[in-house]
Amino acid sequence: MRTIVLSLLITAVAFRLAGQAGPAVSPKQITMHAGETATLSGSEHPGGLSCGFPYHFDFISDMPAVATVQGFASGSSACQADQVPDNGVVYVTAVAPGLAHVRADGCCGDLSTITVLPQLHPVAIYAPATRVLLGQPVVITALLTGYDQTPLFAWYRGRIGDFSHPIRQSSDPHLTFVGSDSGVSYLWVQAFEGSVTSSAEIGIEFFIQPRRRAAH
Repeated sequence: MRTIVLSLLITAVAFRLAGQAGPAVSPKQITMHAGETATLSGSEHPGGLSCGFPYHFDFISDMPAVATVQGFASGSSACQADQVPDNGVVYVTAVAPGLAHVRADGCCGDLSTITVLPQLHPVAIYAPATRVLLGQPVVITALLTGYDQTPLFAWYRGRIGDFSHPIRQSSDPHLTFVGSDSGVSYLWVQAFEGSVTSSAEIGIEFFIQPRRRAAH
């Protein structure tokens, strides 16, 4: 009996060395925001001393309400993938905050972990008027919605991405600005909510009140 069991174990190990190790997906972890899409790589992981046997895996999500997964990997062996469109491409769409995993239909366990964060909401910036009399104040408002924490707003003068003329940084979304020169003045804001940032700019034209001619 011991001889039979030992023989079976040796055969199983030899088959494993000669056979295939199962599906693989990379990267093993990915973080996305709801609404975003990404592509992963799916394949057959070579196992043992040979390229193994023909394979075909359909990749699925264990939590479609969090992230959907579509894709497949097939080949005559782990060393020879089938030359067909989209073979080995795993398409992921983030749906809602939570945790999901990429799996192979009817096989194995979790192949990749998908962490979905809340959807990104870009900051918006507006003013009641974009043409203002020089010397008059204009109130500019930054609007950022959809986040749990209180955003932080960093205001700058100049075009978006120019950090050389900072104005203020606070949680107040309103900025009162008075132009010092006629013409268009650009201002922009960078909003922070945790690790998420977004920016927007606005141009305000300041003009000089024309002098009235004296009546004769």
